[in-house]
Amino acid sequence: MASPDPEDFKAWVLSRPLSLRAKKAVEQMFSQGFVTTADLKAMGYDHPPRAIADLKDAGVKVAKTMVVVGGRQMARYELVPAIGDAVLIGRRKLPKAFKESLCAQWSYRCAVCNGKFTTKELQADHRVPYRVSGEAQELVPEDFMPLCPSCNRAKSWACENCPNWDLRLSSECQTCLWGSPQQYLHVATVPERRLHLSWSGQSEVREFDELSARARVEEVTVAELAKRIISES
Repeated sequence: MASPDPEDFKAWVLSRPLSLRAKKAVEQMFSQGFVTTADLKAMGYDHPPRAIADLKDAGVKVAKTMVVVGGRQMARYELVPAIGDAVLIGRRKLPKAFKESLCAQWSYRCAVCNGKFTTKELQADHRVPYRVSGEAQELVPEDFMPLCPSCNRAKSWACENCPNWDLRLSSECQTCLWGSPQQYLHVATVPERRLHLSWSGQSEVREFDELSARARVEEVTVAELAKRIISES
């Protein structure tokens, strides 16, 4: 297939539903022909692959090669000139009312760590990653869950390093901690269970401090001590 006219291709890319980080990556690629991990970090992105993933989410093809710059190995990304050959057609922009309703249903708590946050702090996250299944025809609250910034970053890293990221089996995501934290069979395909606990309020904080002091004396982590206490009870 012949490559599209450069100006037509540029216009098509810029017409896609791009996130701010994806737009910055695209601008760099059109300017110098490529963008590296170091370039993206210089733009302020601590997790550079997310900017590239946003581009792919919008249906833009990107080629990745590994290069050595200043003695360091890093990824280098270039646009692949192809128009309209995309399975995913761009993320849906969620209405503010939808996000507010979702957060209210969860009592403004993160679905994974159970921490309490404001609506602004929480992210309305696809239970099954967009890169795996795309957007459903209808906007259904059950397809989303609220995540705090920390858990959202942790999920992004876990999903992008999961064997299912390339296989794209929705069933795997639906039975994963990162898709169904209340009832799951695995964590990124690994048989595992996790317990997220937090102590709040003066009395609970004192209990945690006592537990932490005991853990230091016994030269174990708080998590190890808590697991031992639970198993012995």
